[in-house]
Amino acid sequence: MGEINKQAKDVARSNILSVERAKEKSFLSQDSSSTIEAKLYITRFCPDTEPHIKTNPDICIMCKGKECTKFCPANVFNWSKTDESLIIAYENCMECGACSIGCPYESIQYTHPKAGYGII
Repeated sequence: MGEINKQAKDVARSNILSVERAKEKSFLSQDSSSTIEAKLYITRFCPDTEPHIKTNPDICIMCKGKECTKFCPANVFNWSKTDESLIIAYENCMECGACSIGCPYESIQYTHPKAGYGII
């Protein structure tokens, strides 16, 4: 039993040292690689000439709730009150497809980006 406790303590000590080394190297600190944008790969997006998300502006103007600005986990959709139009930030898209089922008026047509485009 004593040998098992010693091994467990050695493993725990090793884990603590690993965490300390990571902190020293800033792996666990708040640097640019630990921002939400980096984790969502916003900077790792390769745009295509054709958008993978299309909307019907006539339907979007009539929509009262602007649900698309609420359900998208990556905040791809924003309503511009000044332009009375939907602004789509394609580079934020996580390609989850929620927009294709979230719009109650079926105004959003989502297709996966072609190979080599979108999130890379």
